[in-house]
Amino acid sequence: MKQVIVIHGGTTFEDYDDYTKYLATKPISLERFAYKPMWKELLQEKLGHDYQVLLPSMPNKTNARYSEWEIWFKHLTELFTDDCILIGHSMGGIFLAKYLSKHKFPVKIKATILIAAPYEDATEEDLTDFKLDAISALFVSQAGETTLFFGSDDPVIVMSEVEKYRHNLPDASFNIMSAPDHFMRAEFPELIQHIRSVSD
Repeated sequence: MKQVIVIHGGTTFEDYDDYTKYLATKPISLERFAYKPMWKELLQEKLGHDYQVLLPSMPNKTNARYSEWEIWFKHLTELFTDDCILIGHSMGGIFLAKYLSKHKFPVKIKATILIAAPYEDATEEDLTDFKLDAISALFVSQAGETTLFFGSDDPVIVMSEVEKYRHNLPDASFNIMSAPDHFMRAEFPELIQHIRSVSD
């Protein structure tokens, strides 16, 4: 069985008062909280029984800290198997880039897919301790086939962030497409096709 691990996104705040202000003032609506499965939740169904999709919940995604995610993810790697595919969306993408740049992974990675990953800046929040100084040779040596998806019209990730990834990962594949939703969508056929292609 082919294992796919998806690391979700989140938000960060440099200051705790900014975090509590966000909780008190963030726009809310009934539509926002109505259940609408996104591509992450539909991935198992779309890929079928030949795949095992894991969707771990990372600690406090609303006020995320890299150090906490690092501890939890290291513990989770006990469940991962050789030739796994790692997917990181948004904050999950920069997390994987940083983690794999710092830590030797315990199993062989078939492919790493980063989706709408910030690098060191973001239009909506400070990246605090998630910020990347550089992507290391360790990442390149162990991440497997590396592919990045970015939106040309993403409201969160500016295109200068894409160029930083291009500079650090010249041999990676880049897919630039329309993503005014920051890839918060139900249908993501390009990702399904790519997962199937790298896992063959």
